[in-house]
Amino acid sequence: MNWINMLVILALTSFATIFALSNVDEVQIGIAGLISGPLPLYFPIFIAFFFGFFGGMLSLSFSRRKHKQEISELRKENITLTQEVENLRNIPLQDDV
Repeated sequence: MNWINMLVILALTSFATIFALSNVDEVQIGIAGLISGPLPLYFPIFIAFFFGFFGGMLSLSFSRRKHKQEISELRKENITLTQEVENLRNIPLQDDV
């Protein structure tokens, strides 16, 4: 699995490098009346990508935490129910004679 991760990282790094070298034209960004100095075109694109990436990772971490908590609760319930079944199996049968 490690070689697959390294291959993906190498491919993404190569793509990002080629993209950056192909888009060196300078642009100015205006947000809410503020204008930036000249920036290479790839810079705001990479910034937008990283904001989206970290927003997705943050969302994923909240979802993962919620699911881990649900798994923990289900495991506790499973232990309780298993103990209850074992207790019912160990109760001796009584004959009505």
